[in-house]
Parts: sequence; structure tokens; C-alpha cells
Amino acid sequence: MEVAPIEPKQKSIEAIPDPSNTSGKNEQPIKVNQELERLSRVAHTSILALHVWEDADAAITWLSRPNQSLNGQIPLVLCETESGKKQVQRVLHALEWGSPP
Repeated sequence: MEVAPIEPKQKSIEAIPDPSNTSGKNEQPIKVNQELERLSRVAHTSILALHVWEDADAAITWLSRPNQSLNGQIPLVLCETESGKKQVQRVLHALEWGSPP
């Protein structure tokens, strides 16, 4: 029994939405950039936490719970801003080097 090859469906260029034709076209790239920056801050901080704790579960737990060294704030929430990320990373570096934050 011969099986016919499956061909991927081809989309025409007209079917691809043009971001310049949508409402709020100037807001979309800014919002995407902000989300990418936030994701980058969270990713870099998560990698540092993994390096410090040397255990993924411990790093996740530390990042997702209120922390006294951060005035009771949750590290991942702080990473939504650049200054918050710096605070979290300062505490992680202090933990890594054994000095109080």
C-alpha cells in the first residue's frame, strides 16, 4: 500500500497579517519590547538563582516566595522592573559570596 506524501498547507502572503494595518500599530512593538525585556530580566535572574542554589526546585522556591531581604517582596515580581531585578540579583550575589544582603 503506497501512502501519498503529506504536503504542508501553503498560506498566501495575503493571509499573513500586516502589523502596520492594525489599530494601535505604534503600541504593539512597544508592548512586545517591554515583554521581551521583562522576560530577559526574569531569565537572567533565574539562571543566577539556579547557579547560587545549584538545584532547580530550590531556585524556583526562592524566586517565588516573599523574601525578607527584599522587604517581603517576591523576587520574580520585582524582576518586572530593571531596578527590582538589580535588587534581587544583589541579594543572590550576597548569598553566593556568603555576605549579608
